[in-house]
Amino acid sequence: MIDFGILQQGLAMLASPWTFLALSAGLAGGILIGALPGLTATMAVAVLAPFTFFMEAAIGIPFLLGIYKGAIYGGSIPAILVNTPGTAAAAATARDGYAMTVQGKSRKALELSLYSSVVADFMATLVLILVAVPLATIAIRFGSPEFALLYLIALTMIATVSGESFLKGLAAAGLGLLVACIGLDPMSGYQRFTFGNTDLLAGVSLIPLLIGMFALSEILMQLTHPPSAQESAGRVQHGGERLRWAEFWALRPTLLRSTSVGAFLGSLPGLGAEIACWIAYGLARGRSREPERFGKGSPEGLAAAEAGNNAVVPAALIPMTVFGIPGDTITAVLIGALMAQGMMPGPLLIQQNPGFLFGLFLVLLVTNVLLLVFGLAAIRWLKQVTRIPPSVLYPCVLLLCVCGAYAVNSSRFDLLILAFGGGLGYLMRRTGFPIAPLIIGLLLGPGFETAVRQSLVFSNGSLAIFWSRPGSLALLCLLALVIVVMAWRGLKPQGAASRLPRSRRMKSHNAKGGDS
Repeated sequence: MIDFGILQQGLAMLASPWTFLALSAGLAGGILIGALPGLTATMAVAVLAPFTFFMEAAIGIPFLLGIYKGAIYGGSIPAILVNTPGTAAAAATARDGYAMTVQGKSRKALELSLYSSVVADFMATLVLILVAVPLATIAIRFGSPEFALLYLIALTMIATVSGESFLKGLAAAGLGLLVACIGLDPMSGYQRFTFGNTDLLAGVSLIPLLIGMFALSEILMQLTHPPSAQESAGRVQHGGERLRWAEFWALRPTLLRSTSVGAFLGSLPGLGAEIACWIAYGLARGRSREPERFGKGSPEGLAAAEAGNNAVVPAALIPMTVFGIPGDTITAVLIGALMAQGMMPGPLLIQQNPGFLFGLFLVLLVTNVLLLVFGLAAIRWLKQVTRIPPSVLYPCVLLLCVCGAYAVNSSRFDLLILAFGGGLGYLMRRTGFPIAPLIIGLLLGPGFETAVRQSLVFSNGSLAIFWSRPGSLALLCLLALVIVVMAWRGLKPQGAASRLPRSRRMKSHNAKGGDS
């Protein structure tokens, strides 16, 4: 039965002009923050959360949610325009988005990114509203064996979709896991690979390394390998044609599949948009009729990456609102902000503040409309960065990289990590090793190690725990399937024609025969 008192409280919260202003300011600021390399959504929410403690909950929490959503989307803008992901969640977006920019299709890429983000965000918000409790129930039943296998599946898929070589992708992911071991052992406290350097006790800082490997290595590539005349012409062709409705409508299976992936992974505590974008990207490539276009300007790949990472944002609120468990690092900050407002996330939030929770759901729906409006404005203004000459643009990007890397911990050692990441990224690009598996391996490493070691502790060292539970057995079978399929795709001939469907190969053969 509908409680009209709860509906009235939720509508009153949405109708407040201060709530609307706070949400709008947070969304606009989040897009700008996400568009600046080095300034992440986590950093912005963590820094600004204390200021909301002095606001009403109906104002402060929507402000933080606006920053969260805006920053996740905003990271796609520099990823598409200058191949520099504003956030880690936009790393997969850069692969096809920047390729489309080089081809003179930056306007289409930006519009596709925005529309995919809005659609995925809207559908994931409906999931949050309609099926929050069932999804959270599934997530809460996941133990350490299931999470260990889920991490392993993610690593395997990422390693195989980020480059042309299956073995090079696995090697890069393994190197990322090795780098993740640097620091203090989480269970014994012993130092690992620190070589007596106290700056490495907390491990390698992810943000400076990510900026170095993606942004700084791109600058080095541009300096040592200037763009060809064709690529330069592609950069000069600002904007290009707009995205047609028929093109976007044709991507609906990819959008639905990627949104489902993002919503599911977002509902699992500890997994975030950084992982969802790559898994959605990998599934899209595996189901695509043109997998050879991925990484070379595929609209399907761009839509999958953006739908996957933006669907995480509403879904990450599922474990937070239902069980009080943070879905990612940002929702962990949001839990602190709610507690500072005197509200306890979880079942008590639903019981004691149902009106506020309903208002929060309405705010999330309104945010989708505002994201479309602000996103179009951001595209109109921020796309002008492609008009900046490379001699001016790349020094500015370098300055932002240095400032962003230093701002994370205010540590000069992070600048060394930035330089190391840039050099390593440059070498990997030159030798054909994909960068993304290393970064994601570093990101997943701590959680993967903790899940494996906890599982072995619970089972007294027996590996049977990974197949003795129904959930872990299902994930183990899925892992075996992923390895077989990805290995087959990675070891078969790499020629473009060999990767085409049989019908297309016949057409291509007939066409060549006719020409001869």
